Amino acid sequence: MKRHRVERYFSYAAFAVMTALVVTPAFRDPPRDSFPFSDFPMFSRGRPDPMLTLTHVLGVHATGEREALSPSISSGNGEVLQSMLIIHQGITGGDAAGFCREIASRVARAGSLADIHEIEIATSVFDCVAYFEGDTSPRSRRVHQTCEVPR
Repeated sequence: MKRHRVERYFSYAAFAVMTALVVTPAFRDPPRDSFPFSDFPMFSRGRPDPMLTLTHVLGVHATGEREALSPSISSGNGEVLQSMLIIHQGITGGDAAGFCREIASRVARAGSLADIHEIEIATSVFDCVAYFEGDTSPRSRRVHQTCEVPR
């Protein structure tokens, strides 16, 4: 009986200590991120600027409508972050026109993209808050390179 009482008190004490450790980050001032206890600053603080600058590849339809192309088409790589790096290197590496033609040839081979007639490599600035409220148009766009899709 005595052993069970000691085990119960030990369980209560362990529970109290663990609860205190988990809750402590909420009371730090200023908040800071540290392992293993975090106040998750990426979620607990607001973004200072809602604007996002994104370099991406767009397919231009005959109507003028632009469609963001998938990573596998725009860079030949299915990984999003690697694709972003490949696109950046494609426009800064000295042969942006060749890079654009390479993308255009992938678009030409993709049957589902038959209505795209031009490729546009651009850097666009989006307002993230407005974007998720339905206004998906960029605030500004700088076109680095364009090329025709061979048909």
